[in-house]
Amino acid sequence: MFDYIIVGAGVVGLSTAYYIKRFSPNSKVLVVERGPAPGSGDSGRSAAAFRAFFTNRVNLMLSNSTIEFFKSIQENGFDLGLKFVGYLFLADRRLYDELREGLREAERLGLEFKILEPDDIRDALGARVKVEDLEESSLVGVGDIVGGVLALKAGIMDAEKVVDYYYRAGLSLGVSYTFNSEVESLIVEPRKPTGILGEPFPWQDSRVAGVKIIGGKELRASKKVIVAAGAWTWRLTSRIGVESFTRPKKRQVFSIKASRDPLRRVLYAKGLNPYNIAPMIILPKKAYMRPVPGEEAFWVGLSDELGRPFELEDWEPRVEPEYYVRGVLPVISLYFPQFQEYYPHAMWAGYYDYSPDGLPIIYEPYDSDLIVSCGTSGSGIMKSDAIGRVTASLALGLDEAELYTGERFEVKLLGVRERASGAEKLII
Repeated sequence: MFDYIIVGAGVVGLSTAYYIKRFSPNSKVLVVERGPAPGSGDSGRSAAAFRAFFTNRVNLMLSNSTIEFFKSIQENGFDLGLKFVGYLFLADRRLYDELREGLREAERLGLEFKILEPDDIRDALGARVKVEDLEESSLVGVGDIVGGVLALKAGIMDAEKVVDYYYRAGLSLGVSYTFNSEVESLIVEPRKPTGILGEPFPWQDSRVAGVKIIGGKELRASKKVIVAAGAWTWRLTSRIGVESFTRPKKRQVFSIKASRDPLRRVLYAKGLNPYNIAPMIILPKKAYMRPVPGEEAFWVGLSDELGRPFELEDWEPRVEPEYYVRGVLPVISLYFPQFQEYYPHAMWAGYYDYSPDGLPIIYEPYDSDLIVSCGTSGSGIMKSDAIGRVTASLALGLDEAELYTGERFEVKLLGVRERASGAEKLII
């Protein structure tokens, strides 16, 4: 018997386990993971970038606090691979309009950013900023770069190191873990059993009492079961009639070697950050270029929306090489023709766990002793510390969570009935 069982050893589940144990040292906490190691699901397949730059103030609070926490961890000797290379949004007219709300929120919180002119972008990165005279531009549906926004409190990190931090921190406090343990179902039982065959009955007051592992083993929780299984959350909760309000969508990453010119000169762009490497670059149509200086590469991708189904293919979804050729390359090569000479040397796929408004969903349905923590919409790592604090606070019966920045955060803002207003527009 444990007090708390957490399903999922991704970064959100690990962070939640750590904070429950930290805030309630005498509690027995178990993390159950399908994969062979922590972070072996979508956390380990992340592009692992971070930004304190969102259009929704709640998302901005969560990411800003998490970034500050990660910064303190690295400054105290635990390397997270954190590099403040910045996020550079290269915007055509349509994207620039979407960025305005992010700029207003950043200004309100005093976060730094720079506005770059098209000539500055061309000179620093070798980008092609005038594309509207090209036939491909109208075909793809993008326009000239009218400006750039460089968010300074943003950059890249190492997902495996972030996972390792929370795993080790949890171990040091006494969190228990079990791997290669796939949850088949959540156990629903009456709070006051009658002993009659077939219970729980509809009229009984029931709770989620634990999890059943494939193979038959049952694990029990006396207080709460927390499902923080990312894209797989909806599959588990829907089986007992609980809505996660999220759905999974496949996302793919392609690694392009930049070990020779002309792409090497883009990777090692000078003057945009202290590292003299390219920032995380966001292009129209939600295409991105993530610098990976340790590999002399860019990780690139693009978020397709209409037409891509909400579905789970498998634990390791199939990557589609043709998606790079027909989907990603036509957008990126318009602005960076240097990519036309390259083909991916590695590629992988994972899932985004989309919520309807782009904010995390953390709530307890039906007073059931089940807590759902999901819906990170592709930005789980960059909000993970704050999400872990909020989820742990809800599990412990608190109305507020204290973020690392000292702000008091009302748990209900990420719930269902009294949710924060305003959808996030900058989901990449």
